[in-house]
Amino acid sequence: MFLLAALCLQGSALRPEDFTADTLQQRPWSERFRQGLDSMIQFEDLCQCSAAGIYFYDLTADTVMYDFGSRQMLRPASVMKTLTAATALTQLGCQYQYETHLCMSGAIEDSVLRGNLYVKAGFDPCFDADDMRGFVAALRQAGISAIEGDIVADLSFKDTITVGEGWIWHWRADEHPLTPLLFNSRDCFMARFFQALDENNIRRPGGYSLGLMPKDGTALLATCSRNIDQVLVRMLKESDNLYAESMFYQLGAQEGVPFADYRRSRKYVEKFIRNCLDEDPDLYTIADGCGLSVYDCLSPRLIVKMLRYIYHNESLFAHFYPALPVAGEDGTLAGRMKNTTAQGNVHAKTGTVARVITLAGYARTAQGHDVAFALMHNGIHSSREARAWDDRVLQLLTMP
Repeated sequence: MFLLAALCLQGSALRPEDFTADTLQQRPWSERFRQGLDSMIQFEDLCQCSAAGIYFYDLTADTVMYDFGSRQMLRPASVMKTLTAATALTQLGCQYQYETHLCMSGAIEDSVLRGNLYVKAGFDPCFDADDMRGFVAALRQAGISAIEGDIVADLSFKDTITVGEGWIWHWRADEHPLTPLLFNSRDCFMARFFQALDENNIRRPGGYSLGLMPKDGTALLATCSRNIDQVLVRMLKESDNLYAESMFYQLGAQEGVPFADYRRSRKYVEKFIRNCLDEDPDLYTIADGCGLSVYDCLSPRLIVKMLRYIYHNESLFAHFYPALPVAGEDGTLAGRMKNTTAQGNVHAKTGTVARVITLAGYARTAQGHDVAFALMHNGIHSSREARAWDDRVLQLLTMP
């Protein structure tokens, strides 16, 4: 039993063989957890051979349960997505809508649009065939069967850089480009739009141009709206980097400045850290929204403080908590902690990049306590072993 191989008296450095099962069961659950984690850190290689930050906070008792290097500044990997989500829910609101607009200038004469057609991007990664049909239906409803002017794509929602700040060059081939006008998360919106126009016999120009939609002199034909929850669930459950970046850039776009870069979005995350978490944002580095950047730097203590803030805000928690992967059941935790006491009792975000494994979220103990935690490992040699180690820690936490 792994528990017997993971326990020692706090400060005594006793070996596991000094314990019996009866002795262990007599100990209070919180003491049993602390002693077990002490032993895992002291007698196993993971935390001795790599940088680790571990922090557990009992939300029910409102007290720190365990602290090992919680102020360490470490790469968070995809745990960064939890901070992006918390900032967006707080700064944008839980009812925030992603919007892609279809507008026109000029006038419609004899079913011909004698003016320009504009598609104003809103960085909606969910825009799909149904939404495209809605745009074409709006043209039909307006009585447009031909477009005499130009078709213009307004991509000013964000800057023109298609990779995140500090992303390693070879990730270009692995990640979808960060363009704000997407179809099924792909940079093929205008090609599919033209295809839809042709299929519906709407005569069009041979190509399109890039430009800014005029502030005046345009009429709205259709808006595709997307609730933030639809992005949040895939962003956290499946750890979708594009979805995380789309949410990150929604923050910077609120100022209405064309082609806002990551610095404008970062400013809102730093504002959240300062105003809501009462922390100095200058201690941390926020370079993107998904955690791919080699520059991202957070601490386990900050992550847990954010989780505590969400937990104590009922409206935020109602959106955030259901979007987290559930141990042994779904998302990126579907295959982990199955058939253990942690299954169904751990809702947490995973993180994985080269030599980095992280996990942060909430756990419900057998005693009915809610616990917020962050486990962050940098410089590891085996992702598989680090995940297994974290899983054992959470089994230790949730066992009767």
